[in-house]
Amino acid sequence: MRKVCLLGATGSIGDSTIDVIRQHPERFSLYAVAAHSNWKKVAEIASKFQVTQLCMYESSAAKNLSEALGRPVLSGIDGLKELALDPNTDLVVNAVMGSVGCLPTLAAIAAGKQVALANKETMVMAGPVIQDALAKNPKAFITPIDSEHNAIFQCLAGRSSDEVECLQITASGGPFREWPKEKFDTITVRDALNHPVWSMGKKITIDSASMMNKGLEVIEAHFLFGIPYEQIKVVVHPQSMVHSLVQFRDGSLMAQLGAPDMRIPIQVAMTWPERLNLKTDRLDLPSLAKLTFFSPDFEKFRCLALAYEAGKKGGVVPAMMNAANEILVASFLEEKIRFVDIPLCLEEIVAKAPSIQGRLTLDDALSADKEARILAEEWIKRHS
Repeated sequence: MRKVCLLGATGSIGDSTIDVIRQHPERFSLYAVAAHSNWKKVAEIASKFQVTQLCMYESSAAKNLSEALGRPVLSGIDGLKELALDPNTDLVVNAVMGSVGCLPTLAAIAAGKQVALANKETMVMAGPVIQDALAKNPKAFITPIDSEHNAIFQCLAGRSSDEVECLQITASGGPFREWPKEKFDTITVRDALNHPVWSMGKKITIDSASMMNKGLEVIEAHFLFGIPYEQIKVVVHPQSMVHSLVQFRDGSLMAQLGAPDMRIPIQVAMTWPERLNLKTDRLDLPSLAKLTFFSPDFEKFRCLALAYEAGKKGGVVPAMMNAANEILVASFLEEKIRFVDIPLCLEEIVAKAPSIQGRLTLDDALSADKEARILAEEWIKRHS
């Protein structure tokens, strides 16, 4: 029986994780739960699964939950870190949204725990810091939850990066794959939230529409698997049945296929190297009409090109791009800026981002994150 700490319990990844736990009560118990502000849903989860430790990121939500359940509830980033450090937890599933996920990941690593990681911003803003932390704490390890990184993880199955010719990360292409660039000025929030395949939270859905999500995945893959950016490719695959591929140096191309259901990579991340039964859809290959693949349009989806540029520059640049993107996406969702303004602002921030001497530290990453948010807010005021 492994005790699970679930950070981000009320989102789509949280829902799917809970279903995996529900399907394997002999293997997992839900020991600790954290969420941002939906305290009513957390109250339901806590009662149903007899959760021991609770945290709400928003202090007011923590107060409401504490009053509703008549028990202490942690709050804020310190609360998230405390849950990740809890000695009773065996596995931390990090499914929080945004850069707030970085510090709990580091706390779990410091405690020598397994982290099933769905929070890609952790690696984007502080990849070298995470690598150094893992080197200092050899008992700790990360298993990726993102379907693309989980697919690569399965294809590699522990093989050396020296055997890899390239990684090929698949992308659905989002709702605007077939839209002409000239029409991007007219994109509305409703248009951008209309994803053709996946059901996700609003922020990640907008990132998918701009293909920034795929850019963040490129940076994450670089740090997770130790592969140079020149050997990481993005391929548009609208059917979303092939979740990613690994091209080996002997010419073999290995792919991981499956129904577009996040419970599959979540369970793989939680049970690897074991494979347990899972009640989910199976692919019926003869019924698939066709699988198509295209090269991405870097000119139309400028965010993807900027992510490659930020990754190659390294240092604080990925952290600044990621933080600014969080602010810009939130502003777009509030209809304060246009969809096309997101890459315009990011281009300025990536171009002006400072270089640092030596290896990135946590303080570097956190300071860069804070500065980029200020810069993005200032840009929005000037252009809205």
